Amino acid sequence: MVKRAAVLALVLCLLLVLLGPGLAQAQGRLEVLESRTQMEFPSRLIFSLSVRSDVDISDIRLCYQIERVSFAEVTSEVYIEFVPASEVEVNWALEMVKIGGLPPGSGVEYWWLVKDSRGDKVETPPAQLRFDDLRYSWRNLTRGNVTVYWYEGGGAFGQEVMATAQQALAQLARDTGAELEKPVRLYVYADPGDLRGAMIYPQEWTGGVAFTRYGTIAIGISPSNIEWGRRAVAHELTHLVIHQMTLNPYSGLPAWLDEGLAMHTEGLLDP
Repeated sequence: MVKRAAVLALVLCLLLVLLGPGLAQAQGRLEVLESRTQMEFPSRLIFSLSVRSDVDISDIRLCYQIERVSFAEVTSEVYIEFVPASEVEVNWALEMVKIGGLPPGSGVEYWWLVKDSRGDKVETPPAQLRFDDLRYSWRNLTRGNVTVYWYEGGGAFGQEVMATAQQALAQLARDTGAELEKPVRLYVYADPGDLRGAMIYPQEWTGGVAFTRYGTIAIGISPSNIEWGRRAVAHELTHLVIHQMTLNPYSGLPAWLDEGLAMHTEGLLDP
């Protein structure tokens, strides 16, 4: 029994000798401490990463994809400049002036690729976020494929905007056969000024815009000007539905036809 215990003790000692350095090295291996984002709508989206190792960090890259209609999956990869060290914190901002801006609620998926001077690598799991306009306290209402967001006016105002959207969809389907195939987000700003403040390159006359590749509509509608708002909702929603129905990699719908259908649904072309 004593002999058996001695053999067991010897085996344990050998294991500690053999595994000890490896365990110590593993504790100091490349490690991501924190990954976070900060939204400054509509100007920028800031990505931050903290990472450490027992040797210098040598390479950090940020990969991201923006959720939008495309015929090919596009991944952007950003090489992050920093001073190599064993513990590093980096920040990188996606400046909207460089890409033309993103509509509210745009989806972004991102992940980090990190490498140290020993050759160890870490890839963080993909994370998702919505680039929301947090300057306002939004209410929302969903019916079918349409979600309406608004912050000015009560529940009745949101219901009226939704009813307008549903009526426009029904008329468009009846007149042309075109139907909404994918979810749509409709953001109602309190007035055109608030809407333009949510855009990077607005025009002075902008009162509503359909971001067709993103499935998003943004309109400036005052609760006191709901009559104009009804026409604007029908107009922009038609643009988005027609885009979904005719999307192809070869040619788009002629502008005159696209605009004509939108005006018809709006009621401007009725006899």
